[in-house]
Amino acid sequence: MTSVFLTRRAMLSGGTLLGIGALLAACGQQAANEAAATATAAPETASALAATSESASASASTTPKPVMTRGYSGKSKAPDGEYRKADAYGPAQNVQEPRKEPAQYPETEQGLYRMMKDWVVAHNYAIQTGDCSYAFKYITKDAEEYGFYQYIESLYQRGGWTVDGLDSYQPQGPLIYDEAKKKYRMLHRRFWSTVMYVEPDGTLNMEANTDTSDDTFYFLFTYSDGYWKIAGSKSDEELQNEK
Repeated sequence: MTSVFLTRRAMLSGGTLLGIGALLAACGQQAANEAAATATAAPETASALAATSESASASASTTPKPVMTRGYSGKSKAPDGEYRKADAYGPAQNVQEPRKEPAQYPETEQGLYRMMKDWVVAHNYAIQTGDCSYAFKYITKDAEEYGFYQYIESLYQRGGWTVDGLDSYQPQGPLIYDEAKKKYRMLHRRFWSTVMYVEPDGTLNMEANTDTSDDTFYFLFTYSDGYWKIAGSKSDEELQNEK
């Protein structure tokens, strides 16, 4: 499943966003430092690994991609309780944890606002940690966001992480109920600037919000037994085409 959160972002070339060279250099230096520490602590093991590496290099016909070593953002483990954003060295640390379970809110605009505030915390927590278990509870399985969270989980499980990419949302219109579809909708504007998806094999997917024409769209919602859920999103054009 391809998520609207991924397809609505324009990919950048390697030379477009300043800092890619610094990122690769930083990660390469971190890997070198860790290799040196390993050699000091266990010289025999390090020698064996070096021999294996040399043998593999001799038989390789192409130059291997750089490997991103996930460590600590800011080059060190942050003290307990100190938030530290993600960077070239590793993912964010001590991110604010969302509420354990979604709360019951009234079937009103105010109730929806409160749910969305909780969801954004869970959403940004997922982006920064790879733990999407909280965010999944606020969406239906047919929502585009579901595919986005699956991608984020897979990225972190592979050893990658995300730098920046946090979202905020602002309501742009009234809450509307569609009797035929039994769903609510509300126009929202999404605010984001840049994001970098760091793959463990050295691949960098870098995106910037240079085209804001698709930043305003309708969120679709369901309401049942006191709980709001996000059921997807559509542009105004998509909604018009459904009529």
